[in-house]
Amino acid sequence: MIQDERSNELRSRGGQMDWPLVLVTTLLCAMGLVTLYSAAGSPLVDGPPRAFVMQASYMVFGLVLMLVLALLDPRVYERGAYLSFGVVVVLLLLVLLVGPVRGGSQRWLALGPVNLQPSELAKLALVVATARYFASRPRAEGWGLRDLLVPAALFLAPLALLVFLEPDLGTTLFLCFVFAAVTFVVGLRWRTLMVALVVVMLGSPIAYRVVLNDYQRERVDVLFAPDADPKGQGYQAIQGRYAIGSGQVLGKGFGNSTQGRLRFLPEQHTDFIFSVFAEERGFVGCVLVLLLYFGHMLLGLWVAWNARDRFGSILASGVVAVFFCHVCINLGGVLGLMPITGVTLPLMSYGGSSAVTLLLATGLLLSVSTHRRTR
Repeated sequence: MIQDERSNELRSRGGQMDWPLVLVTTLLCAMGLVTLYSAAGSPLVDGPPRAFVMQASYMVFGLVLMLVLALLDPRVYERGAYLSFGVVVVLLLLVLLVGPVRGGSQRWLALGPVNLQPSELAKLALVVATARYFASRPRAEGWGLRDLLVPAALFLAPLALLVFLEPDLGTTLFLCFVFAAVTFVVGLRWRTLMVALVVVMLGSPIAYRVVLNDYQRERVDVLFAPDADPKGQGYQAIQGRYAIGSGQVLGKGFGNSTQGRLRFLPEQHTDFIFSVFAEERGFVGCVLVLLLYFGHMLLGLWVAWNARDRFGSILASGVVAVFFCHVCINLGGVLGLMPITGVTLPLMSYGGSSAVTLLLATGLLLSVSTHRRTR
């Protein structure tokens, strides 16, 4: 009897599943794997590159977790929000204590054959924890700067500080953007918003001189003058734009990315995978993948609008903010509109921690959507 009731409940949840969101997510994963197969090796000659095999394994694992999370009630995540936040903080501390140093940074935990990057999980932990905090404290008049000091100190500051010490400035700024997006959703006073914008505008030049390291300032300089050092700091940005432009309307076809296949483009399977995709698929392919990202975020906003409670609405909005920041920061760096920060392109760039985290985030969206009719 009990087993039959559980089976009926699972079938009911499956019928309520947000299948358009599942389809869009699956298509993005498939397009990412196809592009990675081309970018990480020589697909017309060699066998499947190791990066492709690893990423495919991560995505299958992430998709399974996504569907599992979709079946759970969002109240489970609300109750465990602070606990999961604490676990991520501990993982970030372990990174600084025992994490291997690679390229001058400590960002990973070696777990046997798998390298975990807790800073990716920090993005999701920040969304879930702040969603619970703000959901239990509605303010019709909006939030002021003094009101935001407590959640900023409790949730943003620990994560941002630990990630900054790795050092990883790109993810640190990413966390700040996500926190700002969540506070905007819950309601900011107009005066607070204006003061925050003024502080950012006045503080940016000071941060450029005082906070940033030399290599970080060089990335900012390259943004405004990439041709000043075409064989050094500006090389990656220039080659990325060459690849995008050479794709023209329909692209050169699968495996025919000259910049990628001949290794002219550094980090082609991670930060600059969009350049390889654009060269192979052209303008038409770029429009298609951007429409998929837009569709994913639009469906997420629909979930937030129709959520059954305040926590679900804030949670869904925060997940949309994570995807939006990923797309804008990555494409901004590739197109020369923003500094190159190392932020991945969602579900396309190589990176197991990033892929699994974003699929977990989509699972939270599906959970809010699946249970929106439950009283």
